[in-house]
Amino acid sequence: MPGRESPRSFVHDRLQTVSVAARKLFDVIVHQAYQGPLHPKPKGTATPPEILEACGLDVGEFYVLLSVLTKAGLIRVTNAYPFEEIQLSAEAAEALHPSGKGDEGLGGAQ
Repeated sequence: MPGRESPRSFVHDRLQTVSVAARKLFDVIVHQAYQGPLHPKPKGTATPPEILEACGLDVGEFYVLLSVLTKAGLIRVTNAYPFEEIQLSAEAAEALHPSGKGDEGLGGAQ
């Protein structure tokens, strides 16, 4: 469609609007959503325990950054605490895994 932003551009542009810490958390979420240790879980889904273990943030900072990423349209959080599931937005999922293959990342956390 003419004028429609590509998923990769969408994600890149949104990552530019958040802090470096939020970009790093997004990279961890992407990795955990597709290659995290908890199974079974829906593909493309990460949970707070596995993300927190991988990122080293304290719980309060984690939830602040999670809110930032949600407001930026990069992720969505489903279910209520303590059963939250974190998923990439449709645009982020398409940009990062267009063929359903492994973790490509965007390099946005530099």
